[in-house]
Amino acid sequence: MHRIRAVCAVLVFALVAIFFVPMVVFNITGMPADFPVVTVYDRGTAVQEMTSAHTVGELLYEMGMTLAGNDRINYPLDFPLYNDMTVRIYREISFYVTINTGLPKRMTAISGTTVEEVLVQTQAEIQATLLYANDITREIDPLDMLNFVTWQTRQFTETNEIPFETIENLTGAMRNGQTHLRRRGSNGEHEITTMVVYIGGYEDSRVIVNEYILREPVDAIFNIGTAPMGALTDPSDPDFRYVRRVRLQATAYCACFLCTGRNPEDALFGVTASGRRVEHGIVAVDRTVFPLGTRFYVAGYGFAEAADVGGAIRGYMIDLFMYCHQEALRFGRRYVDVWVLH
Repeated sequence: MHRIRAVCAVLVFALVAIFFVPMVVFNITGMPADFPVVTVYDRGTAVQEMTSAHTVGELLYEMGMTLAGNDRINYPLDFPLYNDMTVRIYREISFYVTINTGLPKRMTAISGTTVEEVLVQTQAEIQATLLYANDITREIDPLDMLNFVTWQTRQFTETNEIPFETIENLTGAMRNGQTHLRRRGSNGEHEITTMVVYIGGYEDSRVIVNEYILREPVDAIFNIGTAPMGALTDPSDPDFRYVRRVRLQATAYCACFLCTGRNPEDALFGVTASGRRVEHGIVAVDRTVFPLGTRFYVAGYGFAEAADVGGAIRGYMIDLFMYCHQEALRFGRRYVDVWVLH
């Protein structure tokens, strides 16, 4: 009998513990022992809450929090709560964007959006590359002013002339003072491709990305004669220039009385019909055939100039000045090749 009473007492005590202990705990803490603890992040502030709510929506209602039209949350409102759960509320914020210091444009985004995300979105909208001078990884703040600048490149191709140079070719195949354009010059053509970088609509830098010579310049060549009168040269030299070649009967003379009828004491001794003093290279001609001043090259004699006349010189004849009468006599009379020069 006593054993039956003891068993009954144990059963009664167990029932009391099942029904009354949770109530005691509830009375002490104010919450049931198995109610979840949830952390809520909103506008940069974290609030930890032990709640009797069953869903995220009930929790926000319990905490007096509401969501505006474009606000977002990381869980659906009907999502069940669990212990150590973190709920994040992303509020819509307004900020401003300028491009190339233009008029500010009001934009909206959720909190937590970074400058980089706004930059990428804006680039897609205007189809242009943008730059930001500061940290693009930071989160934007309400009423932020983000100043972007455009970055563009353009390529320009232009064609320029390459001027030719003039080369002076000194040659003994031409008489001193005689010039001749041996080769005409022509300009070349140069194509240059330049890349120009514009930042904020203004040129920032440029660099040549390609150069190509379309046509090489051809230098002009001027022959300049250096041969003094009486000098010998090779008429087959490419630089030797003449108008025509003739074969003339040639004689020789000197400044003596026998050749000119003048003595050394005469005022006009050694003076030619053109007024020049005689020297090697002075020749007498028939001025009706070769005007005074005509230049020649006489084979075996050298460069010469018609500067004198003679009574016996008629038609296609030429009289060559020699310094010595004996030399003139030795030359005698012969036919020589003569090139009439320019």
